[in-house]
Amino acid sequence: MTSAPSPRLISALTVFSLVFPVVYVILYYNELGVFRFYPLVGELHLNIQPTTFGPAMNYYGWVLFSAVTAVIAAAAVPHRWAVHLWAGWSWLVPAGATLFTFIYETRWLFH
Repeated sequence: MTSAPSPRLISALTVFSLVFPVVYVILYYNELGVFRFYPLVGELHLNIQPTTFGPAMNYYGWVLFSAVTAVIAAAAVPHRWAVHLWAGWSWLVPAGATLFTFIYETRWLFH
């Protein structure tokens, strides 16, 4: 028999799902990264490395920073505020972030 998740957990997950995609899209659009991964050499670096290291991937930095920020926000927002959020935002904001990313990436198709 399973029990229903607590209302505090639901409101924390709602805040997380609102903050994560917004932070991720901001980092992605501005190409900001906490660190960069260079797959050709298999190394993480905080600074941009010479071109001999190959292309850098910011993805892991974006995901880590977005997740940490969203967890902090989910823990910091009081439950009484979070319960007033419309539950639909928890799918509408990520869907909007995904749509924004698709539209932004069309620059590669029409360049």
